[in-house]
Amino acid sequence: MVESCETCGWAAAILSMLVFGSFGVPIKSDAANSVDVDPLVFQSYKTFMCFVTSWIVLLFGQEFTYTPWGIVSGLFWVPGGVATVYAIRSAGLAIAIGVGSSCIVLVSFTWGIFIFNERVRSKFGACLAVFLMMMGLWGMAYYSSPQKKSGNTFSATEDELQEKEGQDGVQKILPSSHHQPYREVDVNEDDDVQDNINIQNLEQDDVFTDDDESSGRSGIEVDSADGVVRSGPHSEDVLICGYKVSKRKVGIAAAMYNGIWGGSIMVPMKYAGDETKGVGYVISFAIGASIITLFLWVLRYIYHVSRTRSFVRAYKALPSFHIRVMWLAGGISGTLWSIGNFCSMISVEYLGEGVGYSVSQAGILVSGLWGICYFHEVVGAMTITKWFGSALVTIVGILFLSYEHHVPKES
Repeated sequence: MVESCETCGWAAAILSMLVFGSFGVPIKSDAANSVDVDPLVFQSYKTFMCFVTSWIVLLFGQEFTYTPWGIVSGLFWVPGGVATVYAIRSAGLAIAIGVGSSCIVLVSFTWGIFIFNERVRSKFGACLAVFLMMMGLWGMAYYSSPQKKSGNTFSATEDELQEKEGQDGVQKILPSSHHQPYREVDVNEDDDVQDNINIQNLEQDDVFTDDDESSGRSGIEVDSADGVVRSGPHSEDVLICGYKVSKRKVGIAAAMYNGIWGGSIMVPMKYAGDETKGVGYVISFAIGASIITLFLWVLRYIYHVSRTRSFVRAYKALPSFHIRVMWLAGGISGTLWSIGNFCSMISVEYLGEGVGYSVSQAGILVSGLWGICYFHEVVGAMTITKWFGSALVTIVGILFLSYEHHVPKES
């Protein structure tokens, strides 16, 4: 019976790894990008789906049980989830999941092996296995990051560029006051193209948020090798305490915060009663996450009230849920995460915090494939090869950790 339970734990951990690596895909969907959805809004969709789907366990004979420890788990998950959404949209799916997962592995393994004293063959071997996992995760995260252009690529501000036509027939356009994405157009393809392109048309595109405009930087990159003006989300800056920081670096920091803070999400379940562990903890977790999500919305509303000195203007300042656009993407993401969360609870119940939750966080194996094959976040044969090499190191670490977890039966 113990062996079959352990098999269930590994199956749940692998399934959790698959869905945890995929729940972030809708966050980068066209729907989410079209409305620039706020991270707390997207997290609210995830929380809602977590709450709705949690009651399904009652249909399978699970009795209703509740423990306040679910609120503590929600306190770990919801802020970390908000940070994850921001990280994925700012730094990319693969690197956000990679950095966050590697930190979660370290935190959860520390809880399981050194605090809860979960049984393994040897702590040294288990530590070595987790070290291999972390090195593989960090490697995949590193090779998932956008590669800087070499040669004559440089950054420039609005004042340093002017509208002109290059010798290769590429029109370079610079808006005068708004920070807009730059498009590459070959004017030789159509005689009407040059007449249709002007600064006013570009200024009508509402793409960037207030944070981008407040940064005082257009995020323009010019590659003098081909004379093309480019910019993208990774070249934007945000202001933090008066200092300009690239949005991508803030995204990576948000992923690290999620890993360090959210790595303890399953720890409260260890302190819950036997009746509320494993599957019995799902409803308590969902209720706790809902309470924390509502609490964050109240805090945000109070913040706007303090700034606007008006209850009405504070309400209007809250971000829109964009229900007509976001219901599908938010619902899919929330459902996937709920499945992963359910499976991770089973894996922790049967394999322990140190092994079960650590393995479930290897979802970057899946998110990285999404980033490579679908979002094209990783390019270049050599870089992709190194990514797969890092993935192999992660898999070896998982197999090694599974070996260390198997404790021989006492005679």
